[in-house]
Amino acid sequence: MDKDTGKMPKFDPNTEAFQMRAQWKKAEACSKQWAELWSWLLDEQSRALKESKAIREEAAAELPRAIGKAETKKSLKPVPVTSTGFIGWIASKPDCQLEIYTPWLTHIPLRLPDAWECKNYEAYKS
Repeated sequence: MDKDTGKMPKFDPNTEAFQMRAQWKKAEACSKQWAELWSWLLDEQSRALKESKAIREEAAAELPRAIGKAETKKSLKPVPVTSTGFIGWIASKPDCQLEIYTPWLTHIPLRLPDAWECKNYEAYKS
């Protein structure tokens, strides 16, 4: 919108075409100017690429060829059976066995008698 009048500016196709042609001419002039000033960079780049390719080929000829590995058949170790009945390699290691700490509980512990049921219990000895 135009700030002074508050109306939308009219679209003028001639002005738009003129501006576009000016932009094309400017881009064309810039590309010609770049070719005149900096085209030596392209020659330098192609020369450097040829040199690096030759060096790579020389180095590749000197290096020994890698021999492929012979394929080995992968197989799993036999699964150990542990004393608890669980199957696994970690449980079969002596450091990881739970049985070294306490045996499995085979009997239920008895209930401790309460203090009032014990005949020899004395609350306060004087």
